[in-house]
Amino acid sequence: MRPLDTEPTSSPRIDNRTDRHRAAREALLISQRGRLLEGISECVEVKGYSATTLTDIVGRARVSRSTFYEHFENKEECFVAAVEAGAQLLYTRISEEMGRLEHPDARALVANSLSTYCEVIVAEPQLSRLVLVEAFKAGGAAVRRHDESLDLFTSLYREFHLRARQEFEDVPAVSDEQLALIIDAIAERTRRVIERGEIEQLPQRIPDLRAFAFAVLRLPPGE
Repeated sequence: MRPLDTEPTSSPRIDNRTDRHRAAREALLISQRGRLLEGISECVEVKGYSATTLTDIVGRARVSRSTFYEHFENKEECFVAAVEAGAQLLYTRISEEMGRLEHPDARALVANSLSTYCEVIVAEPQLSRLVLVEAFKAGGAAVRRHDESLDLFTSLYREFHLRARQEFEDVPAVSDEQLALIIDAIAERTRRVIERGEIEQLPQRIPDLRAFAFAVLRLPPGE
């Protein structure tokens, strides 16, 4: 979390964030493997995991079956890789945006991580559905990978809390189980929003998500 220059608050800031997200996405999906990950994401959004076939995936990705088997053994392996890629894109974007904050305290890091989270979910509805909804329906390795990604974000919030205890007086210890509740609750709320077709409304929930995270972390609310 290296502090960099703060972005301007005018409209170019929105454009810059959009450009950075586009660059991160292209870096993830530009290869043939990336096209397969995007292809399965698109297919699963339309047909669901169970109904998606290998023919669907290679057709959407515009590659041959032999190319598919150069990267994956089967549909499940491709799907799990897509779940991992979606979670990694989200983590990368959150890390990038936090890194651009100038001398942030724990509250600023939490707030920034949540706003970036919501932005990426809205910008990437297919990958978001894949990671937060379809992974559960597929079961098996996809669920395990989903859970591992949540653990990654729990570790991030552990860093926030340790920082808060250095910065603010009277911030008590918080258990790992309590920290995990932040991530689990946000992921479950997002899943419901996606399932209801209300993904565009997610940014409206940022104040509630922030208040909840601050409460669990025992952070002072700030101004």
